[in-house]
Amino acid sequence: MSKILLVCHSNSAVGLGHLSRILVLAQAIKSHGAVIPELVIFGDFFPKEGISEFHTHVFPLSAYFTASIENIISSDNFSAVVFDLHAKQDISDFDNLLLRLKNRQISIIGIDSLLEYCDILDLIWMPSFNFDASSHSNCKCIIKSGWDSFLIQKRLSHKEWTPGSSVLVLTGGSDTAKLSRTLPAYLDKSLRGDIKLNWVRGPFSEVPILPTETRLDWIIHDSPSGLDELILNSDYVLTIFGVSLFEVLQYGVPTVVFSPYQNKDDQELQSLSLENVALVAANFLDAISGLNTLINDENRARDYSLNSLKKLAVNGTQNLVQQIYLLIGV
Repeated sequence: MSKILLVCHSNSAVGLGHLSRILVLAQAIKSHGAVIPELVIFGDFFPKEGISEFHTHVFPLSAYFTASIENIISSDNFSAVVFDLHAKQDISDFDNLLLRLKNRQISIIGIDSLLEYCDILDLIWMPSFNFDASSHSNCKCIIKSGWDSFLIQKRLSHKEWTPGSSVLVLTGGSDTAKLSRTLPAYLDKSLRGDIKLNWVRGPFSEVPILPTETRLDWIIHDSPSGLDELILNSDYVLTIFGVSLFEVLQYGVPTVVFSPYQNKDDQELQSLSLENVALVAANFLDAISGLNTLINDENRARDYSLNSLKKLAVNGTQNLVQQIYLLIGV
């Protein structure tokens, strides 16, 4: 049986988003049973739920990327390679690696990057609701995006939203903006006193600094293996922009989202604000104000819940698996 190699970056600086997507894809491929997924991580290994099911190669971020990939490819029967790479990583001889893969009749798929290689790759999968493909109309490869392109796994069934007092806060796997140092105190003094505050500490994040005397009922979840149950049991969510946002939206939980990374995500957030699926805030102080708005406005919260469920009704991971199987003739 042929194999598919899934390659990503993952560490405290890069975060876990690339690994999360690759793992979701690997699980979907495994469930189909037509080919065998194998993982490659450049950076740090993190024991995410389900990763033990797969043969996983781990290399330092500084490892010679192309040689490492070619050594793995040469040892077995691979029909495709999927890259989910951090854009800031410079990889020497990457162009030639892609050409050598093509010469071996191996299909090449890029996730959320590698648009500059669109004449070499077979498929570029952009997990984005507003990606503008018009500037890449001359590319030879297939480019897919849209609300049905997100690579997230929905392990539980959603339920009808009702107002409550449980708030979930997600600051990412590494919290590079150090929100854990300042955000808890502002939340504790700004939200109504009956709020139950669930704070998820990512695997590369600092312990949140709580006030000496807290008003709210705080629960710290230290690197939980999955977020589905926490999301499903929450009435409202405050999250930074990223994969976690869409994991929340698929369950229809009213959400406030912001980016702590200056203007990095401005374009995406401006487009998101027009979709009426979440309250988009300018910064964490604005996000706290928005959270209070949702808690006090049941109709607006319910609108966000219903709209997000509609937008994410189609499973993007299954869509990608089908596209890959078309490429490799399964």
